[in-house]
Amino acid sequence: MSAATPWRIGPIDIVASNTEALLHDNPSGARLRVSGTRLSRDAHYATAPRDARIRLARAGAMIALRARGLYQLHASAAVDPDGIAFLFAGPSGVGKSTLAYALSRQGWRILGDDGVVLEPTPEGAKLHAWREPSQVSSALAHEFPELRARQHFENVNDPRRRIPMPTLTARHAPLGAIIFPRRAACDGLSPMSQTMALSELIVQSAQVLLADSETPRHFARLCHVVASVPSFRLEHTQKQLHAIAQTLRDAAR
Repeated sequence: MSAATPWRIGPIDIVASNTEALLHDNPSGARLRVSGTRLSRDAHYATAPRDARIRLARAGAMIALRARGLYQLHASAAVDPDGIAFLFAGPSGVGKSTLAYALSRQGWRILGDDGVVLEPTPEGAKLHAWREPSQVSSALAHEFPELRARQHFENVNDPRRRIPMPTLTARHAPLGAIIFPRRAACDGLSPMSQTMALSELIVQSAQVLLADSETPRHFARLCHVVASVPSFRLEHTQKQLHAIAQTLRDAAR
């Protein structure tokens, strides 16, 4: 591959050019190759542990999506009764999944628990589902009593001891707003500038940062998204788990 760029997603090292990427999973030594939108097995993939193959396939899918002008985001998203999607973006631990689940309890449909696919459109953007089960920390059983009935599904190897929970799901929906949550001592929702929203969103879409000749085009597409829909900083307490639907309705106005 010419003009190769080294890159990393978690434990996976990637060497990429404009047309190909070779993914190497460090724990297992397995490799996966991406050519345009096509994924193909490389050395040691067939004999690698299942979790290694899943990691490689996920990272490969992210790169293949980028080639199609679609971006996998580290985010959750829920669709309101009118069919409009609200995106929760940010690092792990800020409450993205919990807020989306709280909305599902009020009849909203889930597009993704820890990942969604963003498609920029002339009007703004559309979100597509990234299929993974909703996971809720067992520590929130006092807020969500239904967790107690599924305690036996708790993942004891997960530091947050999360429980997979059934939810209503959606396949895709137009994006109405981007929410950047963070835990705080009091609740508050405030508008964010386009510059600040872009700087935080791009961190949750790592594949856009891959340095190749297509990077300016992908960066411009994210700029278009944040210029087309409003963005908000949501500071939230536990109380917001029961008020989030009204908070978002107020934001939409």
